[in-house]
Amino acid sequence: MKALSQRVSDSDGQVLDTLPRDSSGTEQGNPKRNQALVVSEQAAYTYNSAADGGGSLDFFHPKDGSPRLDYPYTLLDQTGLTTDESRAAIRFMSYLRDPRQLRLLERYGFRTSDDEVPEALVARAGGSSPQPYAAPPARPASEVALQEALGVWTITVQSARITTVVDASASMSEPVPGTGRSRMDVTRASLLQALATFTPDDEIGLWDFSTKLDGDKDYRVRVPTERLGARKGDGTQRDRLTAAFSGLAPVPNGATGLYDTTLAAYRAATASYTKGKFNALVVLTDGVNDDPGSVSRAELTARLEQLTSPARPVTLIVIAVGPDADRKEADRIAEATGGSGHEVTDPSQIHSVILQAIVEAASPGTQG
Repeated sequence: MKALSQRVSDSDGQVLDTLPRDSSGTEQGNPKRNQALVVSEQAAYTYNSAADGGGSLDFFHPKDGSPRLDYPYTLLDQTGLTTDESRAAIRFMSYLRDPRQLRLLERYGFRTSDDEVPEALVARAGGSSPQPYAAPPARPASEVALQEALGVWTITVQSARITTVVDASASMSEPVPGTGRSRMDVTRASLLQALATFTPDDEIGLWDFSTKLDGDKDYRVRVPTERLGARKGDGTQRDRLTAAFSGLAPVPNGATGLYDTTLAAYRAATASYTKGKFNALVVLTDGVNDDPGSVSRAELTARLEQLTSPARPVTLIVIAVGPDADRKEADRIAEATGGSGHEVTDPSQIHSVILQAIVEAASPGTQG
């Protein structure tokens, strides 16, 4: 979806202009011309109804369903409207619902109600008969399905700014049963899979952590969070991250400095918050905090709550990896910011859990 979203046109006219211009064969094989498009039924109707359209656009509804486009008319800020404005708006709404106006809308290719659509309208748009969804669904989409769809839409049309923080304690060298690889080996591969799903406009960074990893600090910044398409020297941010992910390694005798690291990373993420992007911090750990000199969990959650701001929202996603990790601990830490905790028994599941957590966090109504 992220990749396809980069090929979205500003208007129906622009996307239809990418079709082959004639049927002579001179442009049918042109790679710059699209042979298939995703458009609204009404756009297909308009194209095939035009004198120069040639009626050459065939469309189909996918068998597993398709979005139902709606162009609702509703009154906004009703409390601020004058009596005359409210009456005018209500009269216009009633006018649109008049049977004569509905027939006019149908004449120009718009579906106007839940009633069966006239076959002539579908045929003129280029659709075959019968269509697979001539009748409305028996039940509306569930609230969960709507929230997930809105979440996918949010992270598709918005760029993301995500800092990934990876546990590099000695326990990450433990083998993953049945794979012949260590937890870190599988984690690296999973993170590289996740990286491939982001676009050049997304901003991704990497920290790793263990006890006393950088002097007295339990953490270090491996790659600052920047746009994946940004170039420095001979490579891009994506190239630097690919090398950094591949170079992640457990620290011999290193313990899990989870609390201090989470606090420092969340403080940095909120300080560098970028408006207009989906901002998140993803913390991966295979154990519980094992640094006796760190802040306590109570102090950590209190400070995280203080850093949380509705004006600069940063979603905290904590993923407990492997049998030694504590899902309840992940939940408690993440919930201090309105984020979410997750658990994976197999590190190969990390990339799918990250993407699912981002979708859930971007869904309206699920953020704290």
